[in-house]
Amino acid sequence: MDTMRKGQRWVLDAFLSVGGLDVLHPDAGALFEQIGYDSTDIKRVFAPVKAGSMLPACWSAAAREIEQRARHWEQRGFASTAKRMYERATLLYARTHYSVLADDPRRTRYLNKVVQSFEKVIELAAHPIERIALPFEGKHLHGILETPAGAASVPCVIMLPGMDMFKEDWHKVIEQRILPRGWAGFSLDGPGQGESLTKGLKMTLDNYDRAISTVIDWLSSHPAIDPSRIVIMGSSMGSWWATRAAAVEPRIAAIAANMSNLGDKYVLLNQAQPSFMAGLMFMTGITDPSVIQDLSRKMLLDDLAPKVKVPYLIVTGENDELTTIDATIDVYDRLQGPKELWIYQHEFHPIGPQSDEWINASLDWLGAALAGRFQHGHEVRTFITKGGEYVDGTGQPTWWNP
Repeated sequence: MDTMRKGQRWVLDAFLSVGGLDVLHPDAGALFEQIGYDSTDIKRVFAPVKAGSMLPACWSAAAREIEQRARHWEQRGFASTAKRMYERATLLYARTHYSVLADDPRRTRYLNKVVQSFEKVIELAAHPIERIALPFEGKHLHGILETPAGAASVPCVIMLPGMDMFKEDWHKVIEQRILPRGWAGFSLDGPGQGESLTKGLKMTLDNYDRAISTVIDWLSSHPAIDPSRIVIMGSSMGSWWATRAAAVEPRIAAIAANMSNLGDKYVLLNQAQPSFMAGLMFMTGITDPSVIQDLSRKMLLDDLAPKVKVPYLIVTGENDELTTIDATIDVYDRLQGPKELWIYQHEFHPIGPQSDEWINASLDWLGAALAGRFQHGHEVRTFITKGGEYVDGTGQPTWWNP
């Protein structure tokens, strides 16, 4: 039996050659634009792709061009243009780095390019940005803290990426949507993610829980941060990690679980595109697919969700290809604190067409939670139609009840 699902990759390659990014996640391009990618860069990367094995080279080619443009404008003294180009180069190099799913010198070389490009962003930015390395269980956790100029004791949003994301993905969201609120943002490469993974920190079932506590320890001692107002926005698998942490970490004030992946991982590993199996194996360092399946059977929130008492928002797409609505609602029902569930009709995992809306609305919701607007017993379930109708009630898709 092909337990690693390698035999299915030719199918993914065939669809990539005709469908591009949307084959990986329908409407992901819209989300990418909202978090800082340039649509022209994405189109250029995927235009020549005939197989997944071409992606690292295509990401890299685009990154080199944009970095060259960044250097030109930096030399001219055009700081704003140079900064934007270095932001684009950072994301393109980070995608190249992510695409090398192995402990390989090429991955390290591209991580170095990510760091070099983002150091230029830091140099050219108008607000304080710190690259952080926190000692953690013999390795380091790598993160980025961005704060408003002159910040003192402000709220902080910890941004958790998903399996196929990294901390740099959240820079523009923090800069454009979080800092203007007077808040700080901390984006994390946790165990099994991004820079932390490349430098040897693998994911286990529960070490991400402790990683979040380590980050909160550090943030609580930072003069810019109010330790009583630390919240989490966890996206995709980041929603699962955030929920586990909230069950054991009392200093988390509220959670927004976007593009949520809260149920069992059967769909993710057995029905979704085969790259998720390869990704989880690399993230954990587990080389035996049967052991990965054993781990996935333990990745349940049945007993942990009832321990979550803080305000909790779930945002998901009706047709999320990585989980099921039933599994999401089951976890929602187990939560014991103030809670809301927003389900977007006919949307997939990225909830791409409405990503501008749900990113801002999730941050507004976290702000309302910090302001004490959601008391014990608060519960709202909303089904959001493609036509912009917000149907409060069960939250279930309207076609479930003829």
